[in-house]
Amino acid sequence: MPNRKPLMPAHPAGPYSTYRLFEWCMAVMMLLIALTLALPGDTMERGALKPIAEIGFSEENMAFFFGCIGSVRALALYLNGHINNFRVGPKGAIIRACCSGLSCLILGQFVAALVYDACTVSHSASLMIPVFGTLAGFEALSVYVAMLDSANRSDRLARALIELKRADV
Repeated sequence: MPNRKPLMPAHPAGPYSTYRLFEWCMAVMMLLIALTLALPGDTMERGALKPIAEIGFSEENMAFFFGCIGSVRALALYLNGHINNFRVGPKGAIIRACCSGLSCLILGQFVAALVYDACTVSHSASLMIPVFGTLAGFEALSVYVAMLDSANRSDRLARALIELKRADV
């Protein structure tokens, strides 16, 4: 069988990061949102984010949430790309799926709050509705992709273990 070139060259973030750039983007975005919310000032009281603050989210809670999820997600992406599959296995992909799901949930709540505000209070749509909505939709897709990756890793590990057992006999 001839050597085939990969469809895309390996990404510097790790050999398994080539097709996960959206997940890296969201992890970095979450960390930057956490940093922005942690800065002095009242970020949540500004125009488009005021409805989100009114439903009970505080800047401290949001900064903590985004910081934790962004950090865990970046670590899981890094480990999936750089550590042996036998050590990380499918658990890293499951962690990525959970982080994507939580991100999808909070971004969906942002969209719901902004749509509610647009329909009842301001009577004009916020530019952030399609932005957060698109991000939430692709986060839902990231959950699906990460779970497929988990199943694929489980299958590869099971096949490799079977081959190792055959080789030992």
